Amino acid sequence: MRITMICIGSTGDVRPYIVLGRELKRRGHDVKIAAFDTFEEAVKKEGMRFHPISGDVRDFMATIMSKGANGVTFLRQVRNSLVDIIDPFLEDLESACDDAEALIATFFGQIFHSLAEVRHIPYIQTHYYPMDRNKTAPIAAAPGQRVGKAWNNMTYPLGYLLISLLEKYYLSDWRKARGMTPRKLKAQPDYLLNGHVVPVLYAMSPLLMPRPVDWAENIHMTGFWLDDQAALDYQPDPELQAFLDAGEPPVYIGFGSMVSEDMGETLQIVLEAVRRSGVRAILAKGWGGMDIPDTPNVFVAGFVPHDWLFTKVKAVVHHGGAGTTAAGILAGKPTLVIPFGGDQPFWGNRVRQLGVGPKPISRERLTVRNLTNALTQLVETKSYEVAAKELGSRLKNEDGDVLAVDVIEHELRKWLREEGRQPVLVAGTQTPSAGA
Repeated sequence: MRITMICIGSTGDVRPYIVLGRELKRRGHDVKIAAFDTFEEAVKKEGMRFHPISGDVRDFMATIMSKGANGVTFLRQVRNSLVDIIDPFLEDLESACDDAEALIATFFGQIFHSLAEVRHIPYIQTHYYPMDRNKTAPIAAAPGQRVGKAWNNMTYPLGYLLISLLEKYYLSDWRKARGMTPRKLKAQPDYLLNGHVVPVLYAMSPLLMPRPVDWAENIHMTGFWLDDQAALDYQPDPELQAFLDAGEPPVYIGFGSMVSEDMGETLQIVLEAVRRSGVRAILAKGWGGMDIPDTPNVFVAGFVPHDWLFTKVKAVVHHGGAGTTAAGILAGKPTLVIPFGGDQPFWGNRVRQLGVGPKPISRERLTVRNLTNALTQLVETKSYEVAAKELGSRLKNEDGDVLAVDVIEHELRKWLREEGRQPVLVAGTQTPSAGA
């Protein structure tokens, strides 16, 4: 089956789609991934087709992760990131679906819902963080991760109303030009499409957040889609290996694809906190693009696969992306999250609640003093190490990408049967239980 997968985001968003696409391709499907052009080489390397999306991922991330990126301001920043490219952006998304027999996409309002609606093809929505009403956590980008169950519940209708308002900015004219009715303001996700119920996949493990019992049967929690092949052919730089061999296991510190106006200040805080705490550290360059000075007990690294490096370090410090959080815990490492925005405060809070690391420190409140204290706690608190190893060993038993493709094939068969069409996918795959 020809499946188009659209992912708007950074490495932490696209990499799980490559893992998912790899499993779909292994089962005989023709997979195309549409993303910012930064990821073309990584997609084509896996033998999948690639479709570029207008815009620069670094500019996009710098805009949506600027200071104060939560709630209304986060959605405003998303709008600002699209203001100059909205027409070619939508054209790219539409052309990505030209030959698609099914569409899988990360959440970006209802644009993908509309693309599937006008083309009459099956659509499967994916999430890396809670976007369906529950009492455990508020909607992504909402403030108040620890306010309580009533607040958590209330953030979802408020969040979807704000998302609906944003959609009027970028989607109304597009729908009108295609003879489609305008979308109404909604206080909940729209899971009805051309007479079908849209399946939803959460690339999250119930070990980190149990699946809410009141979620509908179309919502599946599959486990993380983690890359277990990146380290197979990796050969470390001799200088990196020498640093690892030269003393106590270091702490990994990296902020991945985060780009913002104050990365230089963040770097200086990190370097001074490393010096004061006395830890050895591997500092990943990421997309911040900063020139990092030679510093005692600090090794500056370019790209190193997390599944290789995290097994060699004592603990991990990062921005709290879903994939990086999962990779650190899978390796059984105590974790400190320094969230920049988006869903990252959610993951920082889950790390704390699961007992695998200290209280997260938001980037806006990061100081030399509190980071020094947190680094000391991270490496000296035995309970973090014990909890991380226990949780990591349990995560190793999950095959999130395999279960996700089982669900996808099951849901596509169901969709086609409902239309009276003979589903021809791939024989021999398992049928998952409802609400997996």
